[in-house]
Amino acid sequence: MRSVDNLKARNRIFAQLLTLDELLDPAEERDMGEFPAFEGGDKAISDEVRREVAIASGDVIEIDSDDDDNDSAAASVTRTDLLHLCQPLEVGCMQYGDPQFSLNLLSQLRTFRAQLRREELLNARQTSLEQFFSV
Repeated sequence: MRSVDNLKARNRIFAQLLTLDELLDPAEERDMGEFPAFEGGDKAISDEVRREVAIASGDVIEIDSDDDDNDSAAASVTRTDLLHLCQPLEVGCMQYGDPQFSLNLLSQLRTFRAQLRREELLNARQTSLEQFFSV
C-alpha cells in the first residue's frame, strides 16, 4: 500500500484509490468464466501447451477433423520415416519376387522417395549455429 500512496503523492494515480481487496482480486479477473477441465491431469495440460506453442511457431499445422483416431496414426509417420522405409523396400524388391513386378515397384518407390526428398527440401528451414550451441 505504501507504493500506491507514493504514486498518489506524485500525482500518478488520478482516480480513487483501490482497496487492498480490489488490488488483489480485480473485477476483470472474477468474470473469467469456467475453464475446461483436462482429464489427463498435468501431462495433458503440458501436452496441450506444447501443441499450442508448436502451432504458434509454425512447426505444426492444425487441421480440424471429425475422426480423431486417424489423426494420431497419420501424425506418427514423418517424411524422414518414409524415406528410411523406402530404402529397405527397394533392396527387398531386388532380392525377392517376380523380376518385372519388382522392377515396377522399385521404380515407383524411387519416384516416391524423390518426391519426399523434394518436399523435405522445399519445407526445410535454415537455422543458425547459435541454435545448436548455448553461449
